[in-house]
Amino acid sequence: MTDQRRADERLAPHSPIEVAGIDSAGRQFSERVPLEDVSDAGCRFSLGHESQPGGIVALKPLGQHDRSQTDEYWRLFLVIWVKRKGKRYTAGVRSLLECELVDTDSLAAHTASKIPSR
Repeated sequence: MTDQRRADERLAPHSPIEVAGIDSAGRQFSERVPLEDVSDAGCRFSLGHESQPGGIVALKPLGQHDRSQTDEYWRLFLVIWVKRKGKRYTAGVRSLLECELVDTDSLAAHTASKIPSR
């Protein structure tokens, strides 16, 4: 069984995940929640924190008793939509595409050139 196949099997509806990101107030959060739905492109879950569409969240599958597994890694997802349901927020997210990941060295060089010198 390949590592990819094993990882995909762990992302099943109702399986526990840890979600980390920045909420709409700009605060960092981390929550352990069950997946509500999973597709080839993404998934859906509910949080106590409101994420913003266009934001990035990191998801990590959890093992038995909601414990982190050392052989799992964080996966980055783009928040597509968020809907309030009572006191919680349901979010639909999709996996980030390789072309959407930024080369941080070029980003740092580009950003530094835009900062005015004092």
